[in-house]
Amino acid sequence: MVNLDGGYTAYEQQHNNESFKLEKDKEIQIKDNRKTFNYSNLQCPGPIVNISKEIKNIAIGDQIEVVVTDHGFLNDIKSWVKQTGHTLVRLNDSGNEIRAIIQKEENKNIEVTHTKNGTTIVLFSGELDKAVAAMIIANGAKAAGRDVTIFCTFWGLNALKKIQSQRIKKKGIAKLFDFMLPNSPIKMPISKMNMFGVGNLMMRYVMKKKNVDDLPSLINQAVEQGVKLIACTMSMDVMGISKEELRDDVEYGGVGAYIGYTEQANHNLFI
Repeated sequence: MVNLDGGYTAYEQQHNNESFKLEKDKEIQIKDNRKTFNYSNLQCPGPIVNISKEIKNIAIGDQIEVVVTDHGFLNDIKSWVKQTGHTLVRLNDSGNEIRAIIQKEENKNIEVTHTKNGTTIVLFSGELDKAVAAMIIANGAKAAGRDVTIFCTFWGLNALKKIQSQRIKKKGIAKLFDFMLPNSPIKMPISKMNMFGVGNLMMRYVMKKKNVDDLPSLINQAVEQGVKLIACTMSMDVMGISKEELRDDVEYGGVGAYIGYTEQANHNLFI
Protein backbone atom coordinates (compact mmCIF):
# COMPACT_ATOMS: atom_id res chain seq x y z
CA MET A 1 0.00 0.00 0.00
CA VAL A 2 1.20 3.49 -0.87
CA ASN A 3 -0.26 6.29 1.24
CA LEU A 4 0.45 9.92 0.41
CA ASP A 5 -1.13 12.02 3.16
CA GLY A 6 1.63 14.59 2.92
CA GLY A 7 1.67 15.07 -0.82
CA TYR A 8 4.39 14.12 -3.24
CA THR A 9 7.31 14.80 -0.90
CA ALA A 10 6.07 12.27 1.65
CA TYR A 11 6.13 9.66 -1.08
CA GLU A 12 9.68 10.63 -2.01
CA GLN A 13 10.86 10.19 1.58
CA GLN A 14 9.58 6.61 1.62
CA HIS A 15 10.78 5.73 -1.88
CA ASN A 16 14.24 7.14 -2.51
CA ASN A 17 14.46 5.54 -5.95
CA GLU A 18 11.68 7.80 -7.23
CA SER A 19 12.70 11.21 -8.58
CA PHE A 20 9.93 13.65 -7.70
CA LYS A 21 10.68 17.20 -6.65
CA LEU A 22 8.73 19.70 -4.56
CA GLU A 23 10.06 22.83 -2.92
CA LYS A 24 8.74 21.79 0.50
CA ASP A 25 6.55 19.22 2.14
CA LYS A 26 2.84 19.89 2.36
CA GLU A 27 0.45 19.10 5.16
CA ILE A 28 -2.81 18.51 3.32
CA GLN A 29 -6.10 17.66 4.96
CA ILE A 30 -8.31 15.18 3.14
CA LYS A 31 -11.69 16.83 2.61
CA ASP A 32 -14.95 15.01 3.32
CA ASN A 33 -16.85 16.86 0.60
CA ARG A 34 -14.71 15.50 -2.23
CA LYS A 35 -16.42 13.85 -5.20
CA THR A 36 -15.59 10.22 -6.00
CA PHE A 37 -15.39 8.87 -9.54
CA ASN A 38 -15.24 5.17 -10.36
CA TYR A 39 -13.10 4.37 -13.39
CA SER A 40 -12.93 0.62 -12.77
CA ASN A 41 -12.23 -1.46 -15.90
CA LEU A 42 -11.37 1.70 -17.84
CA GLN A 43 -8.05 1.29 -19.60
CA CYS A 44 -5.34 3.85 -20.37
CA PRO A 45 -5.69 6.71 -21.23
CA GLY A 46 -9.28 6.75 -19.98
CA PRO A 47 -8.68 7.46 -16.27
CA ILE A 48 -6.23 10.31 -16.88
CA VAL A 49 -8.46 11.81 -19.57
CA ASN A 50 -11.47 11.79 -17.25
CA ILE A 51 -9.49 13.17 -14.31
CA SER A 52 -8.31 16.00 -16.53
CA LYS A 53 -11.93 16.82 -17.37
CA GLU A 54 -13.22 16.63 -13.79
CA ILE A 55 -10.37 18.69 -12.31
CA LYS A 56 -11.45 21.58 -14.55
CA ASN A 57 -14.91 21.56 -12.94
CA ILE A 58 -13.79 22.09 -9.33
CA ALA A 59 -12.36 25.09 -7.50
CA ILE A 60 -8.72 25.53 -6.49
CA GLY A 61 -8.11 23.64 -3.26
CA ASP A 62 -10.97 21.20 -3.83
CA GLN A 63 -10.29 17.49 -4.16
CA ILE A 64 -11.54 14.51 -6.13
CA GLU A 65 -11.11 10.82 -5.42
CA VAL A 66 -10.84 8.23 -8.18
CA VAL A 67 -11.02 4.44 -8.21
CA VAL A 68 -9.04 2.73 -10.97
CA THR A 69 -8.28 -0.92 -11.72
CA ASP A 70 -5.69 -0.33 -14.45
CA HIS A 71 -2.37 -0.75 -12.65
CA GLY A 72 -0.52 1.38 -15.16
CA PHE A 73 -2.38 4.22 -13.43
CA LEU A 74 0.12 4.12 -10.57
CA ASN A 75 2.81 5.65 -12.76
CA ASP A 76 0.39 7.61 -14.95
CA ILE A 77 -1.05 9.67 -12.09
CA LYS A 78 2.36 10.46 -10.59
CA SER A 79 3.57 11.72 -13.94
CA TRP A 80 0.34 13.63 -14.57
CA VAL A 81 0.35 15.63 -11.33
CA LYS A 82 4.02 16.44 -11.89
CA GLN A 83 3.24 17.84 -15.32
CA THR A 84 0.08 19.72 -14.37
CA GLY A 85 1.05 21.08 -10.94
CA HIS A 86 -1.84 19.50 -9.01
CA THR A 87 -1.20 17.61 -5.77
CA LEU A 88 -1.47 13.87 -5.29
CA VAL A 89 -2.75 13.78 -1.72
CA ARG A 90 -3.19 10.04 -1.31
CA LEU A 91 -2.44 6.97 -3.42
CA ASN A 92 -3.57 3.55 -2.19
CA ASP A 93 -2.99 0.29 -4.06
CA SER A 94 -4.98 -2.56 -2.50
CA GLY A 95 -4.04 -5.01 -5.23
CA ASN A 96 -7.51 -5.13 -6.73
CA GLU A 97 -7.96 -1.40 -7.17
CA ILE A 98 -6.10 1.88 -6.90
CA ARG A 99 -7.56 4.87 -5.06
CA ALA A 100 -6.15 8.33 -5.56
CA ILE A 101 -7.09 11.69 -4.10
CA ILE A 102 -6.03 14.69 -6.16
CA GLN A 103 -6.21 18.32 -5.07
CA LYS A 104 -6.55 21.08 -7.62
CA GLU A 105 -3.83 23.71 -7.42
CA GLU A 106 -3.56 27.17 -8.91
CA ASN A 107 -2.46 27.21 -12.52
CA LYS A 108 1.19 28.18 -12.55
CA ASN A 109 4.18 27.85 -14.79
CA ILE A 110 5.94 24.57 -14.08
CA GLU A 111 9.65 24.55 -14.71
CA VAL A 112 10.46 22.15 -17.53
CA THR A 113 13.51 21.53 -19.67
CA HIS A 114 11.85 22.90 -22.80
CA THR A 115 9.74 26.02 -23.02
CA LYS A 116 7.52 24.87 -25.87
CA ASN A 117 4.57 22.73 -24.88
CA GLY A 118 3.42 21.23 -28.16
CA THR A 119 3.22 17.63 -29.32
CA THR A 120 2.81 16.83 -32.99
CA ILE A 121 2.04 13.42 -34.40
CA VAL A 122 2.23 12.49 -38.06
CA LEU A 123 -0.14 9.61 -38.70
CA PHE A 124 1.07 8.14 -41.99
CA SER A 125 0.07 4.52 -41.42
CA GLY A 126 -3.30 3.20 -42.47
CA GLU A 127 -3.13 0.28 -40.06
CA LEU A 128 -5.56 -0.02 -37.18
CA ASP A 129 -3.11 -0.90 -34.39
CA LYS A 130 -0.78 1.98 -35.26
CA ALA A 131 -3.67 4.45 -35.44
CA VAL A 132 -4.89 3.25 -32.03
CA ALA A 133 -1.39 3.77 -30.60
CA ALA A 134 -1.29 7.30 -32.04
CA MET A 135 -4.63 8.21 -30.45
CA ILE A 136 -3.70 6.75 -27.07
CA ILE A 137 -0.51 8.83 -27.05
CA ALA A 138 -2.44 11.91 -28.16
CA ASN A 139 -5.07 11.53 -25.42
CA GLY A 140 -2.43 11.00 -22.75
CA ALA A 141 -0.39 13.98 -23.91
CA LYS A 142 -3.43 16.26 -23.99
CA ALA A 143 -4.52 15.13 -20.54
CA ALA A 144 -1.06 16.11 -19.30
CA GLY A 145 -1.60 19.65 -20.55
CA ARG A 146 0.16 19.52 -23.90
CA ASP A 147 -1.09 21.12 -27.11
CA VAL A 148 -1.53 18.13 -29.40
CA THR A 149 -1.86 18.18 -33.17
CA ILE A 150 -2.27 15.06 -35.30
CA PHE A 151 -1.40 15.52 -38.96
CA CYS A 152 -2.95 12.70 -41.00
CA THR A 153 -1.41 12.06 -44.37
CA PHE A 154 -1.74 9.41 -47.08
CA TRP A 155 -2.95 6.12 -45.55
CA GLY A 156 -3.47 7.77 -42.17
CA LEU A 157 -6.42 9.66 -43.66
CA ASN A 158 -8.47 6.47 -43.32
CA ALA A 159 -8.59 7.04 -39.55
CA LEU A 160 -10.49 10.30 -40.15
CA LYS A 161 -13.25 8.77 -42.25
CA LYS A 162 -16.81 8.84 -40.99
CA ILE A 163 -18.21 5.55 -39.73
CA GLN A 164 -21.06 5.79 -42.23
CA SER A 165 -19.96 8.18 -44.91
CA GLN A 166 -22.12 8.79 -47.94
CA ARG A 167 -21.04 7.13 -51.14
CA ILE A 168 -19.27 9.62 -53.36
CA LYS A 169 -19.27 8.94 -57.09
CA LYS A 170 -15.70 8.86 -58.34
CA LYS A 171 -13.96 8.28 -61.62
CA GLY A 172 -10.64 6.93 -62.84
CA ILE A 173 -7.81 6.52 -60.30
CA ALA A 174 -9.95 8.00 -57.52
CA LYS A 175 -12.50 5.23 -58.05
CA LEU A 176 -9.72 2.61 -57.92
CA PHE A 177 -8.40 4.04 -54.65
CA ASP A 178 -11.94 4.06 -53.27
CA PHE A 179 -12.27 0.37 -54.08
CA MET A 180 -8.99 -0.56 -52.38
CA LEU A 181 -9.18 1.64 -49.27
CA PRO A 182 -11.32 0.93 -46.18
CA ASN A 183 -14.44 3.09 -46.07
CA SER A 184 -14.30 3.56 -42.27
CA PRO A 185 -11.64 3.43 -39.52
CA ILE A 186 -13.02 0.21 -38.05
CA LYS A 187 -12.21 -1.60 -41.29
CA MET A 188 -8.53 -0.62 -41.35
CA PRO A 189 -6.19 -3.64 -41.49
CA ILE A 190 -3.70 -4.42 -38.73
CA SER A 191 0.05 -4.32 -39.33
CA LYS A 192 0.73 -7.99 -38.56
CA MET A 193 -1.35 -11.14 -39.10
CA ASN A 194 -4.20 -9.33 -40.83
CA MET A 195 -5.16 -12.53 -42.67
CA PHE A 196 -7.57 -10.94 -45.17
CA GLY A 197 -9.38 -9.02 -42.43
CA VAL A 198 -9.60 -11.78 -39.82
CA GLY A 199 -6.83 -10.08 -37.83
CA ASN A 200 -8.89 -6.88 -37.68
CA LEU A 201 -11.85 -8.77 -36.20
CA MET A 202 -9.61 -10.52 -33.67
CA MET A 203 -7.95 -7.25 -32.63
CA ARG A 204 -11.26 -5.45 -32.14
CA TYR A 205 -12.68 -8.41 -30.21
CA VAL A 206 -9.72 -8.51 -27.83
CA MET A 207 -9.79 -4.72 -27.36
CA LYS A 208 -13.48 -4.85 -26.45
CA LYS A 209 -12.95 -7.79 -24.09
CA LYS A 210 -10.09 -5.93 -22.34
CA ASN A 211 -12.13 -2.70 -22.11
CA VAL A 212 -9.83 -0.82 -24.47
CA ASP A 213 -11.66 1.88 -26.40
CA ASP A 214 -11.95 1.34 -30.14
CA LEU A 215 -10.41 3.75 -32.64
CA PRO A 216 -13.51 5.93 -33.23
CA SER A 217 -13.99 6.32 -29.45
CA LEU A 218 -10.34 7.29 -28.97
CA ILE A 219 -10.64 9.88 -31.74
CA ASN A 220 -13.81 11.28 -30.16
CA GLN A 221 -12.01 11.56 -26.80
CA ALA A 222 -9.15 13.40 -28.46
CA VAL A 223 -11.49 15.88 -30.15
CA GLU A 224 -13.41 16.48 -26.90
CA GLN A 225 -10.13 17.32 -25.17
CA GLY A 226 -9.13 19.78 -27.89
CA VAL A 227 -6.68 17.73 -29.94
CA LYS A 228 -6.41 19.16 -33.44
CA LEU A 229 -6.97 16.74 -36.32
CA ILE A 230 -5.49 17.98 -39.57
CA ALA A 231 -5.99 16.22 -42.89
CA CYS A 232 -3.29 16.67 -45.50
CA THR A 233 -5.08 18.17 -48.49
CA MET A 234 -2.34 17.10 -50.88
CA SER A 235 -2.74 13.47 -49.86
CA MET A 236 -6.51 13.79 -50.15
CA ASP A 237 -6.14 15.01 -53.69
CA VAL A 238 -3.69 12.24 -54.63
CA MET A 239 -5.87 9.50 -53.14
CA GLY A 240 -9.20 10.89 -54.31
CA ILE A 241 -10.58 11.42 -50.80
CA SER A 242 -13.16 14.19 -50.45
CA LYS A 243 -14.11 16.27 -47.41
CA GLU A 244 -17.56 14.68 -47.38
CA GLU A 245 -15.95 11.37 -46.45
CA LEU A 246 -14.11 12.76 -43.40
CA ARG A 247 -15.25 13.75 -39.92
CA ASP A 248 -16.85 17.17 -39.54
CA ASP A 249 -14.33 18.20 -36.83
CA VAL A 250 -11.30 17.75 -39.09
CA GLU A 251 -9.21 20.75 -40.10
CA TYR A 252 -7.36 20.88 -43.39
CA GLY A 253 -3.84 21.92 -44.21
CA GLY A 254 -0.60 21.11 -45.93
CA VAL A 255 3.05 20.91 -45.05
CA GLY A 256 3.13 24.60 -44.07
CA ALA A 257 0.49 24.02 -41.40
CA TYR A 258 2.35 20.95 -40.17
CA ILE A 259 5.68 22.81 -39.90
CA GLY A 260 3.98 25.67 -38.06
CA TYR A 261 2.66 23.34 -35.39
CA THR A 262 5.94 21.45 -35.22
CA GLU A 263 7.82 24.67 -34.46
CA GLN A 264 5.69 25.05 -31.34
CA ALA A 265 6.44 21.49 -30.22
CA ASN A 266 9.39 20.02 -28.38
CA HIS A 267 8.83 16.56 -29.77
CA ASN A 268 7.31 15.04 -32.87
CA LEU A 269 6.21 11.47 -33.57
CA PHE A 270 5.93 9.77 -36.95
CA ILE A 271 3.61 6.78 -36.91
